[in-house]
This record gives sequence, structure tokens and C-alpha cells, in this order.
Amino acid sequence: MKHDVIGTYDRAAHLYDQVGARRFTYFDGLLVERLNIPLGAHVLDLASGRGAMLLAAAEKVGASGRVVGIDLAPQMVALTQAEIERRGLTQASILLMDADDPAFEPESFDFITIGFALSFLDFEHLLPKLHNLLKPGGTFAAAQTYNPTDNKEDFARWSWLFDLTKAVFPPDFSPPAAWIAPRRLSKPDQNVAALTQAGFVDVRTEAHPTTFYFRDENDWWDWEWSQGSRFWVEGMSPEGLDRFKRESFEHLRAMQTPQGIPMSDGALFAFGNKKLNK
Repeated sequence: MKHDVIGTYDRAAHLYDQVGARRFTYFDGLLVERLNIPLGAHVLDLASGRGAMLLAAAEKVGASGRVVGIDLAPQMVALTQAEIERRGLTQASILLMDADDPAFEPESFDFITIGFALSFLDFEHLLPKLHNLLKPGGTFAAAQTYNPTDNKEDFARWSWLFDLTKAVFPPDFSPPAAWIAPRRLSKPDQNVAALTQAGFVDVRTEAHPTTFYFRDENDWWDWEWSQGSRFWVEGMSPEGLDRFKRESFEHLRAMQTPQGIPMSDGALFAFGNKKLNK
């Protein structure tokens, strides 16, 4: 599964969080704000992608702090390092490293963050490692995929997408594990259980729903290729992909509003602390 995930995100790196609904910039920035990271703090950001969390944290810690990001997709690392240098953030860096096995000294960080990637990792074994990397009193925070359940209007508005995606694959098609991994930590109780089992205390979750707008159907199409849904479009046959794009555009044009094409979205934040030494 990891090989598939890395390959897909490496191919998407040039578009990742640069087009359409820039959900990672929005939600990762919001998570960093919720953490109240002080000047001088040391932060580790896992599976950094194009650096939405890393860059936001680097602004908080200032020149006296340190933020280290890691990612296993080479293109993500290269493009994010270029952005770090462009911004002149000498307190930040990103390394090519497996987020399942972060190679740092124990009690090295005040904060550890991860945005929308924990469910793709072996989190049952990873979370105790992260607990060990935190200083006493340190905080772990994750943003997870979360679908608001109370917006029936939006669900009905987008129901065609699920039906069409299903229709362009063979009837006996079974999606690979990488395509369904985000479901593993999409509910508050799943996150609370995982963090508590790993030894974190003061565990809590927060749901943050919002609405994004695509400018038009082409903006949405670029976005489909820029993030996790690329798994699906890459898996379609040429004929299926042609039908998927053609019929999607018909639906999207009908959904256009003066603000754009609306899409309800949400993130589930999970927080846990490491006990202070007594």
C-alpha cells in the first residue's frame, strides 16, 4: 500500500494544494493556530507534502525555533525545500524519510504534527514512537479526513459523483487498500482510542466543517488530480475516464453558483499530550 501511496503523491506533487480547494493550506493552518506554538519551540511535521503545516509552524516558532518536516515522496520534498528557501525560513527544513520510522532522538520535540496522513501509516506502532519523541508535556496533533454528516443538501448535490465513479469501474472491482485507508481514523472515537492506547493523555478531538468553492469545472478537474482522489482517476480505463470527465462536467456546470461550485468539507483534529515528569 505504501508504495502505491508514495507513487501517487509523487506524481501529484506539482499540483498538490496548489489548485482547486486548497484544503491542506486551510485546515493545516487552522490546526497550527489551535496549538498556540510559542517562539523557540521545536516541531516535527510528518508526511509534510507541500509543507502547509510545516510552513505555518515555522512562522510561529520564529528564528529561535526549529521545524523539521519529513516525507517519503521525493518530489514533495524537493518542491517544499524550494519553497522554504524562497521564503528564507532558516528555521525550517524537510527530509526524505519514512514517517513510519522517524529517526530522531527521544524527547526532541515540543510538538509533533501530521496532516491527513496518519491513516495511511501503521499508526498503531507509530503513535508510541511519536510519544517517545515528544518532550514531557509536549503535544501531538493530527488532522484527519472528516465528512460532515448533517449537510444532507450537500450530500445530495454530490451524490452523482459516487454513482458515476462506481459506474466507470467493472461490477466486480474491489478498490486497493490505499484507496480506502482514510476511513480508518475518520471518527472521533477511533482517534481517541488510538492516542490513548499509545500513552497520550488529555486526548480530545474537534470537528471543523467548512465549504470550499471551485471556480468552474476545470478548477475541480485539476483538483481531482492533485490529491487523494488521483487514486481513482488513475485507476479508470481510458474509456471510463473519458466518460467520467464528460458526465462530471455536465453535473458541475449545473451546480455553478455566483460564488463558484460549492463543496462541503471538514477535518477532524485529534490532540494528545505527553505527561509531565513528576
